[in-house]
Amino acid sequence: MTFFAGDRDLLQRFRQGDRAVLDRVYQHYVRPLSHILRQGFSVPMADRLVHIPGLNDSDAIESACQEVFLRAFRPAGRLGYDGERSYGNYLFRIARNWRIDEHRRRALPVTDVEIEALSLADPAPDADTRLVDAELGALVEDYLATVPEREQSYFRHRFADGLPQTDAAARLGMTRIQGRRIEARVKAGLLDFLRSRGHGGNR
Repeated sequence: MTFFAGDRDLLQRFRQGDRAVLDRVYQHYVRPLSHILRQGFSVPMADRLVHIPGLNDSDAIESACQEVFLRAFRPAGRLGYDGERSYGNYLFRIARNWRIDEHRRRALPVTDVEIEALSLADPAPDADTRLVDAELGALVEDYLATVPEREQSYFRHRFADGLPQTDAAARLGMTRIQGRRIEARVKAGLLDFLRSRGHGGNR
């Protein structure tokens, strides 16, 4: 449930820049935002997934939080939030885009990651800290619903169950080569699907 939860007066005060409301939003989200910034982001870019590494230094995390809230609390940031979707997702997307921009601007290295970064399992205990991963997980499920059942089953054996390619293929009576072809096709389709839903490198 979003922080504003249908409270139109609270949302209006937020949009007007009411300092008391801004402080409440800050106090509610600063801890999960710090967690997300420490954890880093896995982001579809071009034809691969890359990992934007997290921040390890407490001072760097605090500074990053201030930068993200500064962007979110600017007039354009406050008015850009529709009051319906999760504010946590909105805030964390600002954080993710800022970190991506930082890496591009400073030409910092990123790490190629496997599609397992979008795990269908492994939920975090704190709902606020898993909003971004939950959003991606839901999109993965949406995409899987569009592919044939056999490909869904292979993908789940590979990434939800964590099986190697040979074992995942064997579960479905296929060779490893057949499984690899399915995997490549599903990954490519998934990356296109995620980009079409606003999770690509280009915004």
